[in-house]
Amino acid sequence: MDPRYNNWPPQGYAAGQYPPPAQQNGYAPNGYAMQYPPYPQQPMAQQFSQSQPQSVQGHPRDVVPPPRLSQPERPNYDSASVQQRQAQPQVVIPPRTPNAMPHMQNPHPRIRQGQVPLQRPVQRGSGGGGAPQRDSMHGQPRPAANIQNSNTNRSLNMNTQAQNGTPKQGQQSQSFQENQPRPQQRPQKMPVPNQHQHQHHQNRAPLQPQLTPKHRTPSQLHSPASQHRSPSLPHSSSQPRSHPQVVIKKASQQNLHTPTKAQHAHTAKALPADLRLLLLATADEYINAARGLGSRAAMSQQAADVRQYHKLMATGLACMDAVLKRYNQTPRDEAKLRLRYASLLVEETENSVMIEDVMTKGIALCNRSRLVDLRYAMLHLQARYQFKSNHRAALKSLDQPIQETETFQHIVWVYAFRFLKVSLTLQIPGRPEISSALQQLHAIAAHAKSRGDHAIFVTCSALEAMIHLRTSGAEHLEHAQRAIAAARSLQLQTSVKQLGQIAVLIDSVDVACGIQQGQANDKKMLALQEKVDTDRGPEDGVFSVLIEKSTGGGLTSATGGVFRKSQDGKDELVFSWLPKADLKTLAYYLSGMTCLPEDKGASYLQEGFKLTQHCLQRPSTYRVSIPQYLNQRNWMKALNWHVTFALGILACFKEDIPTGSQFLQTLQRQKGQFPFHGNESFARQLSYLSGILDQAAGSTDLALRAYSSPLFNLPDAGAHLDLKTDISILAAMNRLLILRDPTHPSHYLTQVLFAQLAPLCTEHPNQYIAAAFGIMRAIINSDNTINRQKTLIHGALTKAQATKNNQFMTLCLCYMASRFFQDQVGAQPIKSARAARSVSRQGRSSLWQAVAYGLCVNTFRRNGLEEDARACGLALEELRPRLLPVSGGGGAAACVVGKTDGDVDMMG
Repeated sequence: MDPRYNNWPPQGYAAGQYPPPAQQNGYAPNGYAMQYPPYPQQPMAQQFSQSQPQSVQGHPRDVVPPPRLSQPERPNYDSASVQQRQAQPQVVIPPRTPNAMPHMQNPHPRIRQGQVPLQRPVQRGSGGGGAPQRDSMHGQPRPAANIQNSNTNRSLNMNTQAQNGTPKQGQQSQSFQENQPRPQQRPQKMPVPNQHQHQHHQNRAPLQPQLTPKHRTPSQLHSPASQHRSPSLPHSSSQPRSHPQVVIKKASQQNLHTPTKAQHAHTAKALPADLRLLLLATADEYINAARGLGSRAAMSQQAADVRQYHKLMATGLACMDAVLKRYNQTPRDEAKLRLRYASLLVEETENSVMIEDVMTKGIALCNRSRLVDLRYAMLHLQARYQFKSNHRAALKSLDQPIQETETFQHIVWVYAFRFLKVSLTLQIPGRPEISSALQQLHAIAAHAKSRGDHAIFVTCSALEAMIHLRTSGAEHLEHAQRAIAAARSLQLQTSVKQLGQIAVLIDSVDVACGIQQGQANDKKMLALQEKVDTDRGPEDGVFSVLIEKSTGGGLTSATGGVFRKSQDGKDELVFSWLPKADLKTLAYYLSGMTCLPEDKGASYLQEGFKLTQHCLQRPSTYRVSIPQYLNQRNWMKALNWHVTFALGILACFKEDIPTGSQFLQTLQRQKGQFPFHGNESFARQLSYLSGILDQAAGSTDLALRAYSSPLFNLPDAGAHLDLKTDISILAAMNRLLILRDPTHPSHYLTQVLFAQLAPLCTEHPNQYIAAAFGIMRAIINSDNTINRQKTLIHGALTKAQATKNNQFMTLCLCYMASRFFQDQVGAQPIKSARAARSVSRQGRSSLWQAVAYGLCVNTFRRNGLEEDARACGLALEELRPRLLPVSGGGGAAACVVGKTDGDVDMMG
């Protein structure tokens, strides 16, 4: 073996003399000349041992067996194998001289964490020693002359730890478990004093040096007695010794597997690798648990459920807050966490100070770290939060991000910010800024058309049609139909998956346009029902629209739910509309309003009423927060109110007064609840239904009192035409029918009401209201000439036929027969009476059938048709029990008065 690899340092001298430090002149220590040139010493791993030269085999050595990492510890070992191992590693500690080693007098030693002696296999044949150690900081090998001293100090430290009850080799300390061994760096020429070790050596019992220790046989080395001898006892050896021997007691196998109670007290459990991830995972679990409880807590409104929800949500938010305050994260991770934390605070709390602080710090962090996607998402959230308190300021704050995104050509965010501005504009109560919303949609459509984003263009057209449907312009329905046509022109080039629920929105707006125009279209209604039945959209109503020409990338990596990624990596803009159950209920309501005069209209409304009741009585099937579920529940309550109101009006139309009264009582029980309490719109509908029922029951005085309420004051000419104005117009028409009786005390108000109705109804877009006003004009103005009256009633009959309203046509024919052919004899009066009777039979209205039969009895008798007159009289007597008594004036269109001769006159 090459002696250059066995360049071991000489061992200690007698009388406590330590070897001198290495010489700088290149000569070997102790006066021996170097036989070979110095060979650079290679750093060796700590677990490998190297053979020592023959000259130092007799010296004491520190042999440490390496840890066996590949094999687990075995609780029981065979006794024969235990006897083959060396009992104890032995370390020679030479006596100290006061000034021999000044570096041992350091009063403040540096505690090294990795100086616990490790077990190494004993090499008896060739003798072994420790390999030179390398400094962990600079990678330089330590001097070989100091290895023995270092091992001696470690042996003493371990002996002291064993006496104090500290964990041994089997139970290593926590610092050793969590930190790797770091040998302390010490240069060769500048030893560091160690005062603590000096004090420790002064306090311990003095060692008794033995010059001629006895020689021990191999059997004595493995005897149990040798494992527990005191370090001060003499030892036998074949060679003279000048140093005492210290025996380090080896931990038994039993102690490794059955540690004492004191050892358990010093052993700490290993902490997780990253507490930050643990806290974030805990926050997710608490928030999901709270969202799972949200619908039940919001529906029951029990204090225990609400308190449990708030406790879970507060715990999740506290975990996020702890991560933000106590842990350092990468800028992107911190910005993502701040975005989510701020969004939860906006949705769940009203702590404006904390919300603004979190968002301000998040935006500043994104600006410093140039996180464009997260910065845009923060601005998006900030505008939504600001809209809750200040509508105008929120809309104004979106101008700067829109300008910035257009400047840098971040088109996907141009879509996001402009669509957000449209949505916020439409949510402003009262009269929204329609022109601003349309301007934003036109800008989006221009970008989408130039880039080829067909799904975005269809979405713009659908929203534009919905906005036109809400306006009061003279041609707003025509603009809406034009926008729907533009959407359908590109709808075939996009799939249903790319559009989401926009296709259902287009059909819904199209059906609503037909209802406002009074032109029912069964094909459109069936198309809407088919899409709703086959729709497999999300349960919570959140869908996305594909941006076809997007490239993805870093602009939409983390957006807080503003964008999604498709399967091929393209961006999808997220929208939120109606949950699946609510959309189905809306389809039933629109279908019922489309077919309202027919029997199937009542069936659709009844089914919609059942669905709304079912939705209000059960929790949601998906996780939702309490504020979000309350918004959805309030919307469902409003839809249930409208369905109930329509059913009440339909009951009055069918002269089913008991059923109509039941629906009225249902609405009266709900008027004190949110969102109906204090809402003028719902109070107006309730008062109108009450007046209709009183008028249908014959209580015209009560009906007139209801119609005279300030809730039904007519607006000025050119005012916004909405649901409030339409109901006020209908209430004024019914009031006018009652006041047209010349004997009524308030008959003088007839011309005043008519003058107020004329500018609002002449060009009204709803054909039903326009046709009803045409009939009112022909009936009220009785002072006109006969030709003028014939012209007016003929125009009203034409409009009634266009609307396919049987009641309107019956009213016009009965008025013509009574007004123009009352005292005439001939074929024309007979034709007019028979036409009125035929149309009234199709309408299934007992009142108007009685009016038509009464006209026929008088006309047939005047023209000598006794058999026909007798048959109409019998039919009139069958209808008489179903007629209600008249009290105090006219009815809905006319008031029927029976005479002794069986004739029926129309008042006026």
